[in-house]
Amino acid sequence: MQTDNHTQVNISVNNKKSILPYAKGASLFIKRLMVEHEVTYDEIVALLEKQGVILSSSNLRNKVSGNALSAGLFFLIVELISGDLHAKIKVR
Repeated sequence: MQTDNHTQVNISVNNKKSILPYAKGASLFIKRLMVEHEVTYDEIVALLEKQGVILSSSNLRNKVSGNALSAGLFFLIVELISGDLHAKIKVR
């Protein structure tokens, strides 16, 4: 199936809209964990670096605030903060 650029853009926009509630849920979950465990972005960055993941504090903050966490980074951060790989996320 061949599509023109306009159709591809519409598909991409629609995909982002459909995924956004889940991305927001993931970001809110990370923020909640940070508050519960009293962890800062700088501390998470240091923990990530020990795992071989290099990010600046501002880059990580932008990913969380911009709802742009990859699934892998999300679960790695969850595990580093909480010591667990379980995440119960509410999607609105």
